[in-house]
Amino acid sequence: MTTKLMTNSTQTPFEQFLSQNDEEGWSAALTTLLRSIHDVDKNATRIWFSFYPLSLFRAFEATSDPELLAAQLLMKGVYPLSEQVDSSHKFFYGHRYWPQVKKATETFAASFNDGAAGQSLADQILKVAGEAAQAAKVDQSLTVGITAVAFMTVLQAGLTAFRNAKGEVLLDRKHAKKSPEQVLRERAVDDSQGLFGFLKTVDKKWTVTHDENDDAASYKLNHAQDLAWGAEADRSRDWREIDPRRPEGPIPVECRSASCGTCWVGVLGGAEKLSDVAVREGKQIKEFGYIDTTEPKPLIRLACQAQALGAVSIVIPPWNGVFGKYLKSLQNQTDDSEEQTFN
Repeated sequence: MTTKLMTNSTQTPFEQFLSQNDEEGWSAALTTLLRSIHDVDKNATRIWFSFYPLSLFRAFEATSDPELLAAQLLMKGVYPLSEQVDSSHKFFYGHRYWPQVKKATETFAASFNDGAAGQSLADQILKVAGEAAQAAKVDQSLTVGITAVAFMTVLQAGLTAFRNAKGEVLLDRKHAKKSPEQVLRERAVDDSQGLFGFLKTVDKKWTVTHDENDDAASYKLNHAQDLAWGAEADRSRDWREIDPRRPEGPIPVECRSASCGTCWVGVLGGAEKLSDVAVREGKQIKEFGYIDTTEPKPLIRLACQAQALGAVSIVIPPWNGVFGKYLKSLQNQTDDSEEQTFN
């Protein structure tokens, strides 16, 4: 990964505005926006911002040696957003409207001025989402989440890389035609266990879907089996050829003991049908830096620890690493520096 620091002199006014919003500002904007996002993309939006955290980008932006930092953080896979402008959000329903969202964002960026900078980040996103929705002739709730993604992508990838992306919709016609209600229904359905399924306990089987836009992207696992073990039996494709992080099955995995952080996933549907986060998973997932929450059933899980008690739909991030400790150390240094200055 090669990351360049952008100074205010090289940034456009729109990029400068985006850079002025820190993690707290983006979090507040997302909290506001979630009320306006269609249910089909509420989870996807929260997951995406966990997959591409501003804190990780800032760490690489600030370092003089990105390769060394990547080695220290044990980064694997593809993590720069500049290499995934069109693809990072494929799991969104709103991805269908990416061409309109991308164009509306570019138009907004070109006309951005000091007057616009006085409005909140959430209001800016809603404005562009409305324009994109009008162009796509769909309800605005379907474009808000993907527009928030567009704004963060401009921040992390830069406006030039954003403009240079093709703006492609990476779906086939069959899946692109699905309604949001149909997608939500499919996420909610559990596997039929047959005529006497209500009597079954141990031998129940559930479906795990790991790409909603591919009918063949699913596998079966036993009741209360963790997601990683169920994926191991999937020999439908040469997974290692697709992604070197996947030696066996669709979910990247190395240790199976919550020690490596390789198997983290986002839960699009069925989070309530997974086992509660146990102490080890809760501790480790914070160390990896993926999520910091006390929720018993969060949207980010370690597949080797999360046991399925029903059918679920997940999305697999294109990278993994261990940066929670690193970010905490940076924060401690900042706190110490501020305390010394105050004293």
